Amino acid sequence: MTDLLVVAGAPGSGKTTIARLLHAKLGGALVDFGYLREFHLDNEWSNASEREEAMAFENLLYIIRNYFRHGCAPVIVTDLQDFRVQEIPIHFRHDDFLIVTLVVHDDAELKRRVLIPERDSGYRDFASAIAWNRGVIARPAVQNEVKIDNTVADPVGAVEQILDLNPGWSNNPRSGKDTTKQL
Repeated sequence: MTDLLVVAGAPGSGKTTIARLLHAKLGGALVDFGYLREFHLDNEWSNASEREEAMAFENLLYIIRNYFRHGCAPVIVTDLQDFRVQEIPIHFRHDDFLIVTLVVHDDAELKRRVLIPERDSGYRDFASAIAWNRGVIARPAVQNEVKIDNTVADPVGAVEQILDLNPGWSNNPRSGKDTTKQL
């Protein structure tokens, strides 16, 4: 079974929703990188710094390794910036990992999602989200990365596609159980 599952994509691509649904199906641990960064980010994301983000990422690497050490799998990670997604194969080259990157092929739809008032992240910079999404679509896939079109916003269908990528997940005895808390 895959030890690490990264659910990536631009803001508004559906990664938080899909990561939560995967966690409900697979158990393990769910780590939303946004929670590690929120200690230093204000609600407008205007005070982000490279130093603070680097420290938060180092903490994330430690947390993932600690979950592995304690036999927790899969560890589901979401809310990474794309340059960090591209680093996953370097940091976890000796581990069984999968990166699922959600893309949206309609800029207007992505803008609509980013501007939904109920979004819990507070992120509202739709122009940056569109540029991020276009960059993800254009760049080649990294090792163990699968890009899934989530333009239609079908979280259940996307989860089924992801589960089909690893047959071991359907035999997971913890499937459907919430065995750890979300960070």
